[in-house]
Amino acid sequence: MAKAVRSEPRLIGEPDGLQVELCLSNGPPQGLAQGQGRILLAGEPVWHAQGENGEAPIEWTWGDLLEFLGRWWPWLVLEETYPVPVAPLYPGFFLQEAERRWIDMPAEQVEAEEEAAHRFIARHDLAEAFKGIFLPSLIVLRQGRKCHVSAASLRKTLVCSWDRVQRTLEAVGDYLAEALQESDNERARRAVAWWERRETRLEEHELDITTGLSASSRRHLEGGSLPEEMWQLPEIRAVARMTTGVVLEADQRELLARVLQSPRRDTAELDRLSACILSEFREIGPPHEQGYWAAMRLRHALGLSGKDPVDPKAYLEAWGIEVDSVAQEGSPIDAMTAWGERHGPIIVINLAPGARSAHSFGERATLAHEVAHLLLDREGALPAAEVLGGRTPEYPEKRARAFAAEFLLPRETAASFVRDGADLRAVAIELRDAYGVSSELLAWQISNSSVRSTLSQEELTLLEQWKVGQGELH
Repeated sequence: MAKAVRSEPRLIGEPDGLQVELCLSNGPPQGLAQGQGRILLAGEPVWHAQGENGEAPIEWTWGDLLEFLGRWWPWLVLEETYPVPVAPLYPGFFLQEAERRWIDMPAEQVEAEEEAAHRFIARHDLAEAFKGIFLPSLIVLRQGRKCHVSAASLRKTLVCSWDRVQRTLEAVGDYLAEALQESDNERARRAVAWWERRETRLEEHELDITTGLSASSRRHLEGGSLPEEMWQLPEIRAVARMTTGVVLEADQRELLARVLQSPRRDTAELDRLSACILSEFREIGPPHEQGYWAAMRLRHALGLSGKDPVDPKAYLEAWGIEVDSVAQEGSPIDAMTAWGERHGPIIVINLAPGARSAHSFGERATLAHEVAHLLLDREGALPAAEVLGGRTPEYPEKRARAFAAEFLLPRETAASFVRDGADLRAVAIELRDAYGVSSELLAWQISNSSVRSTLSQEELTLLEQWKVGQGELH
């Protein structure tokens, strides 16, 4: 019997992103693309074996990976939302966050959510592709025009362009499909068939995945001011996806209607500011640090010092952004922002009694939060919409929260007030009134500033109380 011959090693992907290295054998016709392979993330091996001289490629049947890619392609390309209402910073934390949620839940509900969670992992964790071998988790999850790739063995997540990741996965799929094209193995033929039908299946599942709604649920929402053709709009799909399972149907319908009623607006000045900031912005480091940087960069672009108070609503209106309101009692939604080729940008804030935005301090923080998304995320993680309090990815939300706080009250401004003041409570009242912020926001900004290390235990205790809305200022 002829000895199998190794092909030349093939390295697919870019050095600073996701890379797949394969060296396949020219095996028998019934083969499953046997050979050696590694996966790397930003140059670091994620999957590898231990050889005599350290790390070595894995010897396995790589047809498993083709079968996985072909079968789950629509969800890899389109799915952005977790099936359980948790908001992990990265996909690698998803199961941990879900398990924390399940601790005090009824067993029947836990069982249903566990099944949904593990189905989600089964279609996003590349390690799930392989049968008969353990490989550490490598979860790929799209978020708008970005992608999060979480590698358990490296304890890291790479945030990069979705287009680059998609090109890499497609190149791997094409390479493996070509290697298996002549195989008469049933699994190999099934894998090739899955791969060749991926675009057709993507079209079949597109609306279900991108809206988070079944066909019957979509039909139920239609009628009156909500036409069937609205589902072709990315901004409508995004708002539907981020509010499904979060708000009542009547509230969801109202939010969708507000987007449809909003005409397309010229936002030349906002676009100019966004381009200016993004030209220097680097999506590295913790998201809150990114938010702090972007807020101070915007203040600089607007000609503001760190001590100048700001009015987010005035800036939004000057930039041509429609700011509207609803009164949805009992809804967890604080605000919705949507933008598209035919509608918006529009911000709709919830001013119902008891809602965060019903108070002037909360409204200002909410609008500053939405400024962050309009500046940073229209070309990134949120290309069509954002729902504050809905099922929006946590990574851009954490960045926007930090941005809002720093834009309204820079940390070093808060620190300078504390240094110059004799009494922390009196200083906090002065900051609250001068900058129009809540005791929670100013407490966080003081706590996260350079002055924290100089505070007494009594003062630190006060900050902790204010952070959770206790010990109100008078």
